[in-house]
Amino acid sequence: MKALSECFSCVLAQAWRNLYEWDGNENQKFEAMIKSVKNLGNAHYGMKPIELSKLANDAIKEFTGIEDFYALRKKRLNDSALGIVSDVIELARRSSNPLKTLAISAILGNHLDFGVKNVELDQRFVDLVKFSTLSIDDFSLFMNKLLNAKILLYVLDNTGEVVFDKAFIDKIESDFNVKVKVAVRSAPIINDVTESDALYVGFNKNDIIESGTTMAGMSLNVASKEFISIWNRADLIISKGQGNFEGLEEVHDERLFFLLEAKCPVVAKMLKVKVGGTVLKNWK
Repeated sequence: MKALSECFSCVLAQAWRNLYEWDGNENQKFEAMIKSVKNLGNAHYGMKPIELSKLANDAIKEFTGIEDFYALRKKRLNDSALGIVSDVIELARRSSNPLKTLAISAILGNHLDFGVKNVELDQRFVDLVKFSTLSIDDFSLFMNKLLNAKILLYVLDNTGEVVFDKAFIDKIESDFNVKVKVAVRSAPIINDVTESDALYVGFNKNDIIESGTTMAGMSLNVASKEFISIWNRADLIISKGQGNFEGLEEVHDERLFFLLEAKCPVVAKMLKVKVGGTVLKNWK
């Protein structure tokens, strides 16, 4: 997915939200934003939005010397999600289609993105899951492919959200003869999931792979050898979140499903949904 001119305002807002977490003074923050803007001068038409984001955010990291601005907030968000996930699981258990309800909860969890907005998580999330429907609904096709899958690669996105991903994954592994491998970011970026975040919410270390990306999204251009190995062997691939969609949208692969909330006008227009629309979509 190519970045458009309007993507610049979004990535600069991301850079500023990093500084919101920092105790530097206003003069230092001003200088940091100048560095971020200058670094965006290295952009060229044809780059992905997640590549623009990396330029803006890397400049802030270099200026401040801080690798993970969101460490404490990521933990709080995971803790909040862990506090209500049992209610979501119970809601799914009582629904007519438990697996689809858990898929919807994972997709709605994609709203928990500090790169787009400051967000909170509370009991209202459970009600949102209860009454939500998908704007694009390829769940039946997903189920058809899941029935014959042995290996599923799940590319994770944000903290908080990852708790509902795990509930969805646990249900898949309990109901189907499939092994799930989860891919994480290879360095902290905004509130995206790293290995330590995945371990914190209960994933087994043996099921976690480093994706190779240090951007707020996945691209095969930067994938690790381990990621490519699992990608090639997987029967089914889930790309979770908008950033991963931005990086993998151009990949034509019938195994690939996108689960996300369309959080910006550019992505919403591409998917032909409203901003905020929830999507479970095969690559076609």
